[in-house]
Amino acid sequence: MGPPNPRRPVEDDIREVLGDKDLRGDLLIEALSTLGSRHSVEPFRAALGCSVPLDRPEPEARDTVAAIERHRGAIEALLGRDPGFTVAALDLLHEMDRTLRDPVFREEGPPAESPGNGGPGAPGLLEEVLHLETHRAERSGRPLAVAILSREDSGGRVARDTGAGIAVLRDSARDIDVIAEDPAGDIVILLPCTGGREGLRAADRFRRSLLAATGGDYRAGVAAASGRAAHGHALLRLARQALQEARRTGSGTALHRPERRSHERILVGLGLSARLRCGEFELEVGVEDLSLGGALLATPRRVDPGCEVVLALRGSGARPAGFLIPSRVLRVLDGPAPGQAPWRAAVGFGKEARLRVAALLSGLGQPGTGEAP
Repeated sequence: MGPPNPRRPVEDDIREVLGDKDLRGDLLIEALSTLGSRHSVEPFRAALGCSVPLDRPEPEARDTVAAIERHRGAIEALLGRDPGFTVAALDLLHEMDRTLRDPVFREEGPPAESPGNGGPGAPGLLEEVLHLETHRAERSGRPLAVAILSREDSGGRVARDTGAGIAVLRDSARDIDVIAEDPAGDIVILLPCTGGREGLRAADRFRRSLLAATGGDYRAGVAAASGRAAHGHALLRLARQALQEARRTGSGTALHRPERRSHERILVGLGLSARLRCGEFELEVGVEDLSLGGALLATPRRVDPGCEVVLALRGSGARPAGFLIPSRVLRVLDGPAPGQAPWRAAVGFGKEARLRVAALLSGLGQPGTGEAP
């Protein structure tokens, strides 16, 4: 058994004072001051240390304890019962630190101009939460996703109605998500502890909520990373690139994916014809780009990721060369609307197929011979 903790009597007395339901407001402040004189300690700093993980200088600690007591009274009026000092402290500090969308014990959020709820008029909110969530991801090693949603009118022009959009999304977001407006006027959503695929699904859910509520046509771009790579400003920039990709392809959502090719990407355009054999069916597909490691295809039918397929490619020219390339479907993205063609499928080639692909790439646009698929 170790030596007794000399702080134990002080902490016990503080907990006894904080737990006394008759000591409220000024009476609690007076009781803590008396306790500090008796034990020769800084009572308000010690009271915070016993309740929440917060250490502040004694004058600031006294003001914080007084603020917690006022907040405790507001919660009691709302709930009809005393929540206690510790619960009131946690709720107030969440609100002060802006780590939650709304205070825990509020049925309605603060006014729209308050920066704590992600309102469109919140000055500096986006900059602040990007900084906070970046450091949180670095400390925890958890992922962070950033989604950008932008509305377009029927003519393809960007429409600005972020105030209404943010109000709609509050009911679709989690308490830890942060919804704000970026300088370009688009809706930005920070999704802590969320990876890329989960962020893409969340962005699609947000799009459906906005469509149902406003009838507007929204595009969404998502970027995600984990730990030290989860830099908020970098993710915001990458999410904007993904948004541009969604606009370019006409798809509803797009996820930024880092370039993993070790070989140059070649845009093949109309210089190549292709068919995809998957199980019992065969599809005529478009080849958007091609490298030694894989290809990006536009397909009229969805193929499942993980499927083993055969890509039949034929070059151009009077006597075009043809090649059969065993492939594996790596990922599939929806087309302009979820569940509707065309889909975009990324397929990967095995090492044994690279010589064939190299021969095809070297002969694109030139006459040649080869094995016909």
